[in-house]
Amino acid sequence: MKVFCGFTCILAFVCLLTALAASARDAAPAKRALVKVSLRATVTKTWNTVTDTTLGGCDVSIHSVGSRKVVLKSVRPTKVVVTARGGRVSYSPTAIRFVRVDVSGSGNEATTFKAPCMEHTVRNDCPRARRVIKGSTFRFFRSRRNEISFRPTRLPGVPGTCPWQSAQLRAIKPGLEQAQGELSEVALTDPRVPGQTALASADIESEFDGDEVGRATERVNWSLTFRR
Repeated sequence: MKVFCGFTCILAFVCLLTALAASARDAAPAKRALVKVSLRATVTKTWNTVTDTTLGGCDVSIHSVGSRKVVLKSVRPTKVVVTARGGRVSYSPTAIRFVRVDVSGSGNEATTFKAPCMEHTVRNDCPRARRVIKGSTFRFFRSRRNEISFRPTRLPGVPGTCPWQSAQLRAIKPGLEQAQGELSEVALTDPRVPGQTALASADIESEFDGDEVGRATERVNWSLTFRR
């Protein structure tokens, strides 16, 4: 009985100390820092596929090689207040504004017509397409301790349909949310640290088989720089 009581008392004492520590941590004054945040990112999608389909009533095989590239760059930094309290960090606002979006695309395609239609191949070098959008906004959030992620945002495309893409290839839409960046949350509110950069990257490959064979590759790279 004495042994049980002793163990129970020790356990209760430890729990009390833990509760007091948590209470003291939560009661500690919040630390705040005003930082200037800039975004740089490159998001690409490349593919090399061969698809058997029909075109104008003829059986065809379309060999498509293409590339889509999106470059993001902050024209000027966004001011963000970082608040550290109780072991957690919050950001306000959670949006990076003033971002320039530069989209480009290129590629080629070859369409081979099969019997009973007249057998021949039509080759097409696609003209390079480009589109620039200014003043875009991208939203981020604290995905876990010392980590930042972006909310899903549909990136703009380029005009035109060359090179050809199947429905499943068009459905592949890489974005910033596919990669997570690490940083030191403690350093964000430390006046001795002038700044830091969260870096993120992701490579995703998709293999096709059946009526369409080949591969598509998505690459996402971004950096989010915090400076005082």
